[in-house]
Amino acid sequence: MIKSISILGFRGYGEKQKVDFALPNGTTGSGLSFLVGANNSGKTSIIEAIRAFNGHPNETPSFSVGKRNSKADDRVEISMEDEAGKICVIKTVESGGSSTTKMPNQSHSTYVLQSRRFVDYEFSQGEQSREQYLNSSNKLDNRRTSQLNNFYLRLFSIQNNKVQFDNMLRKILGSEIDWTIDQNDNGTYFIKVTFNGMSHSSEGLGDGIWSVFTICDAIYDSTEEDTIIIDEPELSIHPSIQKRLMSVLTDQAKTKQIILSTHSPYFVDWESISNGANLIRTTKETCGDISCYTLSDEIKRKFTGIITDINNPHVLGLNANEVFFLDDKIILVEGQEDIVIFKKISDELGRNFNGSFFGWGVGGAAKMIAFLKLFSDLGYKKVVAIYDGDKKSDMETDQKDFPEYEFVSLSTDDIRDKDERIIQRKIGLTNTKGKLKEDYREIANGLIDDINKYLE
Repeated sequence: MIKSISILGFRGYGEKQKVDFALPNGTTGSGLSFLVGANNSGKTSIIEAIRAFNGHPNETPSFSVGKRNSKADDRVEISMEDEAGKICVIKTVESGGSSTTKMPNQSHSTYVLQSRRFVDYEFSQGEQSREQYLNSSNKLDNRRTSQLNNFYLRLFSIQNNKVQFDNMLRKILGSEIDWTIDQNDNGTYFIKVTFNGMSHSSEGLGDGIWSVFTICDAIYDSTEEDTIIIDEPELSIHPSIQKRLMSVLTDQAKTKQIILSTHSPYFVDWESISNGANLIRTTKETCGDISCYTLSDEIKRKFTGIITDINNPHVLGLNANEVFFLDDKIILVEGQEDIVIFKKISDELGRNFNGSFFGWGVGGAAKMIAFLKLFSDLGYKKVVAIYDGDKKSDMETDQKDFPEYEFVSLSTDDIRDKDERIIQRKIGLTNTKGKLKEDYREIANGLIDDINKYLE
């Protein structure tokens, strides 16, 4: 597995950047690393740098002019460290140019599923094992292409392991899909599929289902301690399937290293991050160079408590995750009503905020510090934190730790008037901490049975 990779001079990396990847520890999602950032911010270049180490140990990649950064004197140096601390370095030869050396002569077999996943609808017969496919099709290409090389050879291998493959396919799609390889009269082969009662050939299968096929192939016959990289797992896939796919990936990442480069909020999982997964943000600086930022272990520990707060379960939902795909200029507020009311205020005044509000608030002034640290770790340059007027002491404390950010206090105690209220005591299925009461266990089981029976 890959502990870290350092990149200098490759594509947009004019300055040396180091990226640390998560290693699985047996807990859900612990082996996941999420690469996030805007388009053209260097995520795919990290994946290509890893691909440079694939292939035969004596093979070295060639870095053409377009892959070399002039700020690094047209030289490339990529260093990969594995989980045992062994380091392998690929760099351009001393005389310059495109040729490279690799020290020591070793390879690191990483299954890389590229974001451009065009598959021929008709194909010839053949077969490749996972190892053969890695060695022949997962090396650094001379140029980026949309063709998924030799994937049809994997289809014949999949057919020989159909029960195992179809089990994973079912988990992701949420229903059975009947498929087989058939032959045209002209001798070429194609996929014949029956899905939701409809029959299709390969050409009518749809890009989303093809994408799921390729992702399943990357995972279904993998072994523990494998490294798998999926560039844009969300490609052409419906959100409901994205959610099920994420569930499969978090389960697989208990013992495997899985790196996801994504633009989808469905593929950032906070439970996994609290278990050890990494969140890595890439950004293109004003000077044109790419920078990489990784969440610290300190902030991961802070968010362990936040994700289990049953009073504010929305804080780290999809709306919050969307912020990681923005460039910068983030506005933090205490709660969800602040988001709603500030929108009403801006509409009434005919004004716009020059930034994006984070999710549905941070869940209270006491939690603001954790989110400030989060955005600082990830390299955000402009963050505004807004506090209620009765939380000035919290604001003043936080301001000392983050002088680079802007802090604003309302002139009133709260965003809106609130009447005094007394909440009447109520009995629930769980205690105040959300633990199911023993007396209601049978009732809860019956409730789930009734719902599931209707939804069959």
